[in-house]
Amino acid sequence: MRSLWALYKLSIRQQMHGKRWLVMCLLFLLPAGLAMLVRSNANGARPLEIEFVFAFMFIPQGLLPLAALVYAPGMIQDEQEEQTITYLLIRPISKAALYIVKLLATLTVVIFLTCVFTGVMYTVIYYNFADPDVPHPAVRCLQAAAINSLGVTAYCCLFGLMSLLTRRTLIVGVIYAAFFEGLLANLPLSVRLITVIYYTRIIAYRTMSFVVLRSWGESNIAADAWQLDIARDPKLLEHPQVGTCILVLTLASLVLAVLGAVICAKREFHVKTPEK
Repeated sequence: MRSLWALYKLSIRQQMHGKRWLVMCLLFLLPAGLAMLVRSNANGARPLEIEFVFAFMFIPQGLLPLAALVYAPGMIQDEQEEQTITYLLIRPISKAALYIVKLLATLTVVIFLTCVFTGVMYTVIYYNFADPDVPHPAVRCLQAAAINSLGVTAYCCLFGLMSLLTRRTLIVGVIYAAFFEGLLANLPLSVRLITVIYYTRIIAYRTMSFVVLRSWGESNIAADAWQLDIARDPKLLEHPQVGTCILVLTLASLVLAVLGAVICAKREFHVKTPEK
């Protein structure tokens, strides 16, 4: 356990140093900066609408897959490229445990980024800006951070597994994020059941309110944007419940993590040797 804890702390320090950490912090600050820009220039924009665009559209579809792609594939590949994996393999740690600990460290860093900068964004959106449609913005902030953390966990487990199957993880990951999470998740078809973002959206829709009062009446901006037919199915009986969504994402993450650990345990790692 002492060796595992030492590896966990070392992995976190590696992830939170260097240009990659700085770039990711700047990228996660982007929604807060854009929200501030919208608040300053769009007088008619409501806080709930700004929140929805950035917290439930921009971050889940853009930043979360990107953060997982930046961090998860490098768990093992970076160690190989830097020729440091040999020092890890000679320690009394199995390859499976090595993978799981590196994955946990990656999840710690990515979830930390998600939660902290979600809080910054909500502060920018709702500071000194009351909205009758949103009685408790702090509670919504915690809900959004939890939902997005659940989503980014699944992405990290998926891309971590991909990195053990192909060296072109970035290309495959971008294609997956664009096609499955970007295109299929936005279509009102059953095929979106295989996407991560679909389940996070259902959790958000069932646990949070996205109703805005218009001049012609109430409008549910989430149902309109996510292709949820609430006119025919107002209670979304054709869609899973919150507990089912959480269970699916959790089990999927666990299965992907275990598969990654099994593949890592059976894999032979080769490192470069200095040329003479």
